[in-house]
Amino acid sequence: MSGTRRARWGLVTTTGVLTGFGHGFAAFAVSALLKPISADLDTGRGAISVAIGLGRLVSGLVSPLVGQITDRKGPRGIVVAGMGTAAVGLIGLAFVRNELELYIAWSLIFSLGVAAGFTVALDKLVVASMPEKRGMGLAVRFSISAILATLIVPVVAAMIEQFGWRQTCAIWGGLMFLLIPVPLIFFPSPQRDRALPGPVQPAQDEPDARSVLRRPAFWLIAAALSAQASVTSGLSVHLVALMTDHGLGPGMAAGIFGGMVLLTVPVRLLAGFLADRIPAARLPLVLSVLLVLEGLAIGSFAVAPGFATMLVVTAALGIAAGAPIVLVLVLCAELFGQSGFGAVQGKLMMIQVPGSMLAPILAGYAHDATGSYVGSIAGFAIILIAGGMVLSNLKAD
Repeated sequence: MSGTRRARWGLVTTTGVLTGFGHGFAAFAVSALLKPISADLDTGRGAISVAIGLGRLVSGLVSPLVGQITDRKGPRGIVVAGMGTAAVGLIGLAFVRNELELYIAWSLIFSLGVAAGFTVALDKLVVASMPEKRGMGLAVRFSISAILATLIVPVVAAMIEQFGWRQTCAIWGGLMFLLIPVPLIFFPSPQRDRALPGPVQPAQDEPDARSVLRRPAFWLIAAALSAQASVTSGLSVHLVALMTDHGLGPGMAAGIFGGMVLLTVPVRLLAGFLADRIPAARLPLVLSVLLVLEGLAIGSFAVAPGFATMLVVTAALGIAAGAPIVLVLVLCAELFGQSGFGAVQGKLMMIQVPGSMLAPILAGYAHDATGSYVGSIAGFAIILIAGGMVLSNLKAD
């Protein structure tokens, strides 16, 4: 393997590790924190879901700015700043005493750090570094993060049982501080951007971010991705609680949740393999069929609630959290170009905010009102099917 190729895959691996450690905690380990925080602060799951939803709002709103900074200045500085901010937020979370303080620590500080340090900037780095195998590069990046997240969920659950949720958050924040030297050492500085393995200069025929907003293809992708993000967000936050409500112990529930995250690994690798080989014109149809099938699988629980269909929901969530994002990012790079990829992805993440913010909140309050997640899961299935049908109208010429 040549030095340039090793450098490319080294960057891919590094981004996967960082995302798994940081974003994995925010997106998946929070499911293990839901009940302990609710009990400690003497509030309902709906209120905790509000904090999580507001955090997604903050992340979405700041994502376009993160993308623009990454496009102009490179990923190193914004990632370092994000990691430090996220660490401060987690340590602050260990000291919250009421809902307002929870919103400040989680919804504002921690979520701002996650958006800056673990999402758009790292995706742009992979896209710029892997001009020929973007699909597989993204798939490997997300697979590494998924493997770490698989380990994180039961580890966090065990830490909560051993130390309590407050000390768990403080410990994780401290570990995040210790990882800050990684991007400082391995990521290119703005002065070394030309040394990135792969072309980083804008192509003359690539559209800018503003012109992208005038293209119907962008909005069709945004609608479908918003549906997928809403369902993934709503289910992932409440999945451990759903399983424990049906008689599973916290440890087993966390283990099954970890298995769901692990399922995203082969799914993402397969998606990356296909994305590099399927013509861009056919990717929308593949995505459309995938979302519809996922929606039907998730809807099975609403039709016949039980342990078996709960496992079907878990498997469908693993697929929903794995394959679509790889295919979407490759499609966006093909349709809209590389030079403004960060800004385009940032805008897509911002558009996802209403759904990904409201989904866990509404599911939490629906449970508080009815004592069941059946209605919420039925709604999630309908949303996902609708998103797939919308995407079927996209023509990627």
